[in-house]
Amino acid sequence: MRHLFFCILCVLFFSCKKDKFPQNLVDGTEVIIENQAYVVHSMIYAGDRPWTTSNIFIFNGLGDTVWLYGSGYGDFTDACTDCNDNNFYLGEKMHGTGPASADVKEVDSVITHLFRRNRDSVLLQFIVPHYHNDHINNEFIDAFHTVFDYPLRSDEKIWIHTNDLFGATCNEPCCGTEPCPDKKNNKYFGVPYLPSWKPEYIALFNAIGTPQDACDTPLKTITTTSGNWIVTKALSVQDGGHTDGTINLKNYEKKMVIAGTKSRFQCPYPEDWQFMSVHGNISGATVGDE
Repeated sequence: MRHLFFCILCVLFFSCKKDKFPQNLVDGTEVIIENQAYVVHSMIYAGDRPWTTSNIFIFNGLGDTVWLYGSGYGDFTDACTDCNDNNFYLGEKMHGTGPASADVKEVDSVITHLFRRNRDSVLLQFIVPHYHNDHINNEFIDAFHTVFDYPLRSDEKIWIHTNDLFGATCNEPCCGTEPCPDKKNNKYFGVPYLPSWKPEYIALFNAIGTPQDACDTPLKTITTTSGNWIVTKALSVQDGGHTDGTINLKNYEKKMVIAGTKSRFQCPYPEDWQFMSVHGNISGATVGDE
Protein backbone atom coordinates (compact mmCIF):
# COMPACT_ATOMS: atom_id res chain seq x y z
CA MET A 1 0.00 0.00 0.00
CA ARG A 2 2.84 2.39 0.90
CA HIS A 3 4.55 1.60 -2.42
CA LEU A 4 1.28 2.28 -4.31
CA PHE A 5 0.86 5.63 -2.56
CA PHE A 6 4.42 6.61 -3.50
CA CYS A 7 3.78 5.72 -7.15
CA ILE A 8 0.61 7.82 -7.23
CA LEU A 9 2.54 10.81 -5.84
CA CYS A 10 5.21 10.37 -8.51
CA VAL A 11 2.62 10.29 -11.28
CA LEU A 12 0.93 13.42 -9.96
CA PHE A 13 4.22 15.28 -9.62
CA PHE A 14 5.57 14.52 -13.06
CA SER A 15 2.22 15.00 -14.79
CA CYS A 16 1.82 18.46 -13.25
CA LYS A 17 5.42 19.56 -13.75
CA LYS A 18 5.74 21.88 -16.71
CA ASP A 19 7.99 20.60 -19.49
CA LYS A 20 10.72 23.18 -20.05
CA PHE A 21 10.94 22.07 -23.66
CA PRO A 22 7.37 21.62 -24.95
CA GLN A 23 7.00 18.84 -27.49
CA ASN A 24 4.88 18.55 -30.66
CA LEU A 25 4.77 22.28 -31.28
CA VAL A 26 3.21 23.17 -34.60
CA ASP A 27 5.18 25.31 -37.04
CA GLY A 28 3.68 26.93 -40.12
CA THR A 29 -0.06 27.57 -40.55
CA GLU A 30 -3.11 26.17 -38.75
CA VAL A 31 -6.78 26.56 -39.62
CA ILE A 32 -9.09 28.15 -37.05
CA ILE A 33 -12.14 28.66 -39.28
CA GLU A 34 -11.88 27.48 -42.88
CA ASN A 35 -11.39 30.38 -45.32
CA GLN A 36 -12.06 32.89 -42.53
CA ALA A 37 -9.42 32.71 -39.80
CA TYR A 38 -5.96 31.17 -39.59
CA VAL A 39 -2.87 31.29 -37.39
CA VAL A 40 0.78 31.30 -38.44
CA HIS A 41 3.30 30.05 -35.86
CA SER A 42 6.67 31.75 -35.53
CA MET A 43 8.98 29.28 -33.77
CA ILE A 44 11.77 29.92 -31.28
CA TYR A 45 14.43 27.36 -30.35
CA ALA A 46 16.71 26.91 -27.35
CA GLY A 47 19.72 25.40 -29.06
CA ASP A 48 18.22 22.75 -31.33
CA ARG A 49 15.04 22.18 -29.30
CA PRO A 50 11.68 23.91 -29.84
CA TRP A 51 10.92 26.41 -27.05
CA THR A 52 7.58 27.90 -28.00
CA THR A 53 5.78 29.73 -30.78
CA SER A 54 4.57 33.28 -31.13
CA ASN A 55 1.26 33.18 -32.95
CA ILE A 56 0.07 35.46 -35.73
CA PHE A 57 -3.72 35.34 -36.15
CA ILE A 58 -5.17 36.34 -39.52
CA PHE A 59 -8.83 37.30 -39.97
CA ASN A 60 -10.62 37.82 -43.26
CA GLY A 61 -12.21 41.23 -42.81
CA LEU A 62 -14.95 42.89 -44.80
CA GLY A 63 -14.26 44.97 -47.88
CA ASP A 64 -10.52 45.25 -48.45
CA THR A 65 -9.52 44.78 -44.79
CA VAL A 66 -7.39 42.01 -43.30
CA TRP A 67 -6.90 41.94 -39.51
CA LEU A 68 -3.69 40.63 -37.92
CA TYR A 69 -3.20 39.89 -34.21
CA GLY A 70 0.43 39.28 -33.21
CA SER A 71 3.67 39.50 -35.17
CA GLY A 72 6.04 36.60 -34.47
CA TYR A 73 9.70 36.93 -33.47
CA GLY A 74 10.86 39.26 -36.24
CA ASP A 75 14.36 38.96 -37.74
CA PHE A 76 15.59 36.17 -35.51
CA THR A 77 17.27 33.55 -37.73
CA ASP A 78 20.67 33.02 -36.13
CA ALA A 79 21.81 33.75 -32.61
CA CYS A 80 23.80 36.99 -32.35
CA THR A 81 24.58 39.62 -29.74
CA ASP A 82 24.16 42.83 -31.71
CA CYS A 83 21.71 42.22 -34.57
CA ASN A 84 18.38 41.63 -32.83
CA ASP A 85 16.69 42.37 -29.52
CA ASN A 86 15.65 38.74 -28.95
CA ASN A 87 19.16 37.58 -28.07
CA PHE A 88 19.76 40.65 -25.92
CA TYR A 89 16.83 39.68 -23.72
CA LEU A 90 16.87 35.87 -24.00
CA GLY A 91 20.56 34.96 -24.35
CA GLU A 92 22.82 33.70 -27.11
CA LYS A 93 21.43 30.14 -27.28
CA MET A 94 18.06 31.23 -28.61
CA HIS A 95 17.25 31.51 -32.30
CA GLY A 96 14.16 31.57 -34.50
CA THR A 97 12.97 29.85 -37.66
CA GLY A 98 13.76 32.74 -39.93
CA PRO A 99 13.57 36.44 -40.64
CA ALA A 100 10.24 38.23 -40.35
CA SER A 101 9.78 37.84 -44.10
CA ALA A 102 9.52 34.06 -43.61
CA ASP A 103 6.55 34.56 -41.27
CA VAL A 104 5.03 37.17 -43.56
CA LYS A 105 5.39 34.76 -46.49
CA GLU A 106 3.06 32.37 -44.65
CA VAL A 107 0.65 35.20 -43.81
CA ASP A 108 0.75 36.44 -47.40
CA SER A 109 -0.14 32.96 -48.63
CA VAL A 110 -3.27 33.00 -46.45
CA ILE A 111 -4.24 36.46 -47.67
CA THR A 112 -3.62 35.89 -51.37
CA HIS A 113 -4.53 32.21 -51.81
CA LEU A 114 -7.08 31.41 -49.11
CA PHE A 115 -8.73 34.83 -48.77
CA ARG A 116 -8.17 35.45 -52.52
CA ARG A 117 -7.08 39.04 -52.00
CA ASN A 118 -4.86 41.17 -54.22
CA ARG A 119 -1.94 42.69 -52.34
CA ASP A 120 -2.26 46.07 -54.01
CA SER A 121 -5.78 46.60 -52.66
CA VAL A 122 -5.47 45.11 -49.14
CA LEU A 123 -5.86 47.31 -46.08
CA LEU A 124 -3.77 45.83 -43.27
CA GLN A 125 -4.93 46.39 -39.68
CA PHE A 126 -2.63 45.20 -36.87
CA ILE A 127 -3.74 44.51 -33.29
CA VAL A 128 -1.04 44.28 -30.62
CA PRO A 129 -1.57 41.55 -27.96
CA HIS A 130 0.95 43.32 -25.69
CA TYR A 131 4.14 45.35 -26.03
CA HIS A 132 6.79 42.60 -26.05
CA ASN A 133 8.96 42.17 -29.14
CA ASP A 134 7.59 38.73 -29.96
CA HIS A 135 4.15 40.29 -30.52
CA ILE A 136 4.98 43.62 -32.17
CA ASN A 137 8.14 44.62 -34.01
CA ASN A 138 9.32 46.80 -36.88
CA GLU A 139 10.56 43.86 -38.99
CA PHE A 140 7.14 42.23 -39.27
CA ILE A 141 5.39 45.42 -40.40
CA ASP A 142 8.26 46.31 -42.71
CA ALA A 143 8.30 42.94 -44.50
CA PHE A 144 4.76 43.48 -45.80
CA HIS A 145 5.72 46.76 -47.44
CA THR A 146 9.34 46.28 -48.53
CA VAL A 147 9.40 42.56 -49.38
CA PHE A 148 5.83 41.75 -50.45
CA ASP A 149 4.86 45.19 -51.78
CA TYR A 150 1.69 45.74 -49.79
CA PRO A 151 0.71 49.42 -50.07
CA LEU A 152 1.34 51.58 -47.01
CA ARG A 153 -2.08 53.18 -46.86
CA SER A 154 -3.02 56.27 -44.91
CA ASP A 155 -5.75 54.29 -43.11
CA GLU A 156 -3.48 51.41 -42.08
CA LYS A 157 -3.27 51.24 -38.27
CA ILE A 158 -1.49 49.44 -35.45
CA TRP A 159 -4.06 49.21 -32.65
CA ILE A 160 -2.63 49.00 -29.14
CA HIS A 161 -3.91 49.60 -25.63
CA THR A 162 -2.86 52.98 -24.31
CA ASN A 163 -1.03 51.39 -21.36
CA ASP A 164 1.34 49.53 -23.71
CA LEU A 165 1.95 52.26 -26.28
CA PHE A 166 5.11 53.65 -24.69
CA GLY A 167 6.70 50.24 -24.21
CA ALA A 168 6.04 49.23 -27.80
CA THR A 169 7.50 52.39 -29.32
CA CYS A 170 10.26 53.65 -26.97
CA ASN A 171 13.03 52.24 -29.25
CA GLU A 172 15.46 51.51 -26.39
CA PRO A 173 16.42 48.36 -24.43
CA CYS A 174 13.97 48.22 -21.52
CA CYS A 175 12.89 51.74 -22.60
CA GLY A 176 16.12 53.13 -21.15
CA THR A 177 15.41 51.93 -17.60
CA GLU A 178 17.55 49.79 -15.29
CA PRO A 179 18.28 47.05 -14.39
CA CYS A 180 18.28 45.75 -17.95
CA PRO A 181 17.90 43.05 -19.05
CA ASP A 182 16.13 41.88 -15.90
CA LYS A 183 12.85 40.05 -16.45
CA LYS A 184 11.84 39.97 -12.79
CA ASN A 185 12.59 43.58 -11.89
CA ASN A 186 12.00 45.62 -15.03
CA LYS A 187 8.49 46.03 -16.47
CA TYR A 188 9.98 46.96 -19.85
CA PHE A 189 12.00 43.78 -20.26
CA GLY A 190 11.34 42.45 -23.78
CA VAL A 191 10.21 45.65 -25.51
CA PRO A 192 11.22 45.97 -29.18
CA TYR A 193 14.16 48.21 -30.10
CA LEU A 194 16.49 46.43 -32.57
CA PRO A 195 16.06 47.06 -35.39
CA SER A 196 14.49 50.35 -34.39
CA TRP A 197 11.11 51.52 -35.60
CA LYS A 198 10.92 53.44 -38.86
CA PRO A 199 9.13 56.78 -38.38
CA GLU A 200 6.44 55.87 -40.92
CA TYR A 201 5.48 52.83 -38.85
CA ILE A 202 5.54 54.71 -35.54
CA ALA A 203 2.92 56.98 -37.13
CA LEU A 204 0.60 53.97 -37.60
CA PHE A 205 0.12 53.38 -33.86
CA ASN A 206 -3.35 54.19 -32.58
CA ALA A 207 -4.03 53.91 -28.84
CA ILE A 208 -7.31 52.51 -27.56
CA GLY A 209 -8.76 52.25 -24.06
CA THR A 210 -7.98 54.18 -20.89
CA PRO A 211 -5.36 53.62 -18.17
CA GLN A 212 -8.06 52.45 -15.72
CA ASP A 213 -9.72 49.84 -17.95
CA ALA A 214 -10.87 46.80 -15.98
CA CYS A 215 -10.60 43.16 -17.02
CA ASP A 216 -12.93 42.36 -19.95
CA THR A 217 -13.67 45.99 -20.81
CA PRO A 218 -14.71 46.13 -24.51
CA LEU A 219 -12.31 48.35 -26.44
CA LYS A 220 -13.11 47.84 -30.11
CA THR A 221 -15.08 45.57 -32.44
CA ILE A 222 -13.55 44.14 -35.58
CA THR A 223 -15.97 42.86 -38.22
CA THR A 224 -14.89 39.81 -40.20
CA THR A 225 -16.36 37.00 -42.28
CA SER A 226 -16.24 34.88 -39.10
CA GLY A 227 -18.40 37.40 -37.24
CA ASN A 228 -17.53 40.13 -34.78
CA TRP A 229 -14.38 39.81 -32.68
CA ILE A 230 -14.47 42.02 -29.60
CA VAL A 231 -11.15 43.49 -28.49
CA THR A 232 -11.19 43.40 -24.67
CA LYS A 233 -8.84 44.42 -21.88
CA ALA A 234 -6.94 41.61 -20.15
CA LEU A 235 -5.82 41.57 -16.52
CA SER A 236 -3.46 44.28 -15.34
CA VAL A 237 -0.13 43.39 -13.73
CA GLN A 238 -1.42 44.12 -10.20
CA ASP A 239 -4.10 41.47 -10.75
CA GLY A 240 -1.71 38.85 -12.11
CA GLY A 241 -1.67 39.95 -15.74
CA HIS A 242 1.29 40.10 -18.12
CA THR A 243 1.41 43.81 -18.97
CA ASP A 244 -0.93 46.64 -18.10
CA GLY A 245 -2.05 46.91 -21.71
CA THR A 246 -2.54 43.29 -22.73
CA ILE A 247 -5.67 42.77 -24.83
CA ASN A 248 -7.72 39.70 -25.80
CA LEU A 249 -10.09 38.86 -28.64
CA LYS A 250 -13.53 37.32 -28.09
CA ASN A 251 -16.07 35.96 -30.58
CA TYR A 252 -19.39 35.29 -28.85
CA GLU A 253 -20.98 33.67 -31.89
CA LYS A 254 -18.13 31.18 -32.36
CA LYS A 255 -17.54 30.81 -28.61
CA MET A 256 -13.83 31.51 -28.96
CA VAL A 257 -11.36 33.57 -26.94
CA ILE A 258 -7.80 34.39 -27.97
CA ALA A 259 -5.74 35.54 -25.01
CA GLY A 260 -3.02 38.15 -25.49
CA THR A 261 -0.83 36.22 -23.05
CA LYS A 262 -0.50 32.61 -21.93
CA SER A 263 -0.21 33.59 -18.28
CA ARG A 264 -2.08 31.39 -15.83
CA PHE A 265 -4.26 34.31 -14.73
CA GLN A 266 -6.95 35.27 -17.26
CA CYS A 267 -10.21 37.14 -17.42
CA PRO A 268 -13.03 34.60 -16.97
CA TYR A 269 -14.66 33.03 -20.01
CA PRO A 270 -17.39 30.35 -20.35
CA GLU A 271 -16.26 26.73 -19.90
CA ASP A 272 -17.67 25.66 -23.26
CA TRP A 273 -15.59 28.21 -25.19
CA GLN A 274 -12.44 27.33 -27.11
CA PHE A 275 -9.38 28.93 -25.53
CA MET A 276 -6.42 29.97 -27.68
CA SER A 277 -3.45 32.18 -26.92
CA VAL A 278 -0.59 34.02 -28.58
CA HIS A 279 1.82 31.20 -27.69
CA GLY A 280 1.94 27.48 -28.36
CA ASN A 281 -0.42 25.07 -30.05
CA ILE A 282 -3.97 26.00 -30.99
CA SER A 283 -5.63 22.59 -30.82
CA GLY A 284 -6.18 21.81 -27.16
CA ALA A 285 -4.32 24.90 -26.00
CA THR A 286 -4.11 25.23 -22.23
CA VAL A 287 -3.27 28.09 -19.91
CA GLY A 288 0.26 28.08 -18.50
CA ASP A 289 3.27 30.25 -17.77
CA GLU A 290 4.65 32.84 -20.15
